[in-house]
Amino acid sequence: MRKCLYIIALLLIAACSKHAGDELCCNLTLRLVSPFEQPIIALSVDNSLPGNFLRNLNTGEEYDFPVFVNGKCEITVLRGVYVISFDGIAGLADGSGKLVRCSDYSSTNNAVTVTEDKTVELNLLVL
Repeated sequence: MRKCLYIIALLLIAACSKHAGDELCCNLTLRLVSPFEQPIIALSVDNSLPGNFLRNLNTGEEYDFPVFVNGKCEITVLRGVYVISFDGIAGLADGSGKLVRCSDYSSTNNAVTVTEDKTVELNLLVL
């Protein structure tokens, strides 16, 4: 009987912890708005540079940018308020590469609130 209660308690703890974790996270899709006539095939961000960040203002946690493929990327993040800023190299359809910057959401005044799955459009500037 004691073993049965122990197993049931472990199952309840496992079920509750998994459910609680799912509620804290959501998917953030970042979609690039290209300043070019041709599409951006890929964009890579050097996550080690101090000015490149995807930062949760509530926790201070920073996420690495994944590679943008065909103008977008998706990342699972904790719910919260985010500032987003980066310089990156955009690979275009003709094989050329252009240095671009995104700073639309780089301060607390224009931060992005993520409380559910969300798509954020990022306007790029050519450097």
